[in-house]
Amino acid sequence: MLTCPFCEFENPDSQRSCEQCGQPLQRWRVIDIPGPAATAFAPGELGSDGYLDCDRRYRLIASPTPLGTASPAPLVVIDCQPEADSPLQALQAAWLETPALNPDTHPLAVGVPPEAYPYLALQADYFPAIPELHHAWRTPQRTLLLIEDRTIWLPLTMGWLAIDEPLQHIQWLFETTLLWQALAPWQGQATLLNPQRLTLNENSLLCLTQIDSVGRQSPLPLQVLGQMWQTLLNRGQDLPLKVQTLVSDLIEGTVSDIKQVQETLAEAAQDHSLPGLEGAAPQWHDDVDHELSGAEVNGFADDEKDEPAPAIARAAVADDCDLDTDTAFDTQELTDDDGTGLIEAPTMVLPMKLADLDDAGQSHVGQQRHHNEDWFFSQTQLHRVSGPQGTVLRAKGLYILCDGMGGHASGEVASQLAVRTLREYLSQHWSGDRLPDQDVLSQAVVTANQTLFDINQSNATSGVGRMGTTLVMVLVNNLDMAVVHVGDSRLYSYSKRVGLRQLTLDHEVGQREINRGVEPALAYARPDAYQLTQALGPRSKEDLLPSIAYHEITEDTLLVLCSDGLSDNDLLERHVDSHISNLLSSRANLASGAAHLIDLANEKNGHDNITTILVRIKLQPDMTSMID
Repeated sequence: MLTCPFCEFENPDSQRSCEQCGQPLQRWRVIDIPGPAATAFAPGELGSDGYLDCDRRYRLIASPTPLGTASPAPLVVIDCQPEADSPLQALQAAWLETPALNPDTHPLAVGVPPEAYPYLALQADYFPAIPELHHAWRTPQRTLLLIEDRTIWLPLTMGWLAIDEPLQHIQWLFETTLLWQALAPWQGQATLLNPQRLTLNENSLLCLTQIDSVGRQSPLPLQVLGQMWQTLLNRGQDLPLKVQTLVSDLIEGTVSDIKQVQETLAEAAQDHSLPGLEGAAPQWHDDVDHELSGAEVNGFADDEKDEPAPAIARAAVADDCDLDTDTAFDTQELTDDDGTGLIEAPTMVLPMKLADLDDAGQSHVGQQRHHNEDWFFSQTQLHRVSGPQGTVLRAKGLYILCDGMGGHASGEVASQLAVRTLREYLSQHWSGDRLPDQDVLSQAVVTANQTLFDINQSNATSGVGRMGTTLVMVLVNNLDMAVVHVGDSRLYSYSKRVGLRQLTLDHEVGQREINRGVEPALAYARPDAYQLTQALGPRSKEDLLPSIAYHEITEDTLLVLCSDGLSDNDLLERHVDSHISNLLSSRANLASGAAHLIDLANEKNGHDNITTILVRIKLQPDMTSMID
């Protein structure tokens, strides 16, 4: 049993969060590197309390035996202070900011064992292939590393047999070449020659369980990589002749250029690309279709959505294998909400494709309001095409959140009408396999605004008597995203590498003054700083200037749409680690995550209605698009 360090509740060993208090049960695998005169670490060396460190933070727990191997169970500890930062956080942040950081001279690296360097150096560009390093220290007898525990992930040797798809096998070989290049400067290429170090996450991405450094001063020859590949080919599945010839040439030493190896694999992948996918008109089905408001239910929305379709190749994973992927290789750099959608170039050459998309939304009246003026709608449509050579997933998603203007009459009516009008307009004007252009999106917003404006005019209302609403809307088409924004409801994105980013700028007086060059402290010292400059309904279309931006999704991403009841007082920014970061994992339940965010807002804010929509987008490598 696994004892929760917070409430001392006894949980099953496989539990990832406490069944009683909900706190995370953070495990770390112990990598023991004995010194020259020391033997391997034995649990009996610890005291009766079982703590690995003198600070009593890491306590040894039982661990399952790795899948597909007779090796003994690895050493695993539970973090008894999971709310505390990683001791290496500052060094990891410095390495992310300065990829060419020299650990031999950097002050933050003093005392950090060299065995930790490759984990830190490669984390940004190669996660999740490289496991996360949490802590590293030396004792007189040994070096200890605490890394992400991947004990129960599916070994590559088992996945190779379970997934009989040549394109998938070629993809794994290609991913090996990327890691071969990445590990060379750190003398870690020997890791790829040990089958026990090669594992698969739930999206069938090749990952390492740990890094082995052998202390060589020169890279290993490609012949040994070819020999390792031959052991995989000998497991029975036939690969294209081009790949078999490549492996033979590697073993014989006639191919010695890793770029040539990658080009040959890319050509083989292109030869086995899925036929008949381009231009096909998919028949969409709705996996999720929600329109809810806190006005409909007292508390959390209680509708249960269907479980999303399983991730590609997930069926090959044993039922008891709790696999996870926490991000993809690439990163994006989104500009402010100016519509340019500027994206950084990918950090790795392997292109990505959609692996899974799911969402959840909830709304609550808050602690001080008597009725809920928020309204939201979420719809996810998935279309999956599978064949002997692989699977392609296409997705369309529409996510709308409106916050009826506080202090205005019939705010709940305004938000509901705006959502309904936008849905109806886009159902008629969004078809085909691409996002609507900017004119269509602008007209959708104008149409919703006119619906509310006409009611205000017919009722001859003025000032605070005019109904109105904010808007944040996201449209997703495969790996493309459009964002439409009016008012102070927000869109955030979270990814492993970039962290939490606010993708919209509030349409309010304070932000307007900042845009004009006024210092933020002065801009928000104005008494009208939080007064909206844009909203749907109060004014005619001539005064409406919605923000519209297009972005490309290049890494695993969590989108958070929210009303100001959740975003006020920088609530999300201050609780990223406790309430946001874990939701990027496929293991995390989005509905529970939304509920926890609502609870947090009620505890810390509570002055307004609270609504959020969470959208999780998972990617995996795409070999079929590597070459033209």
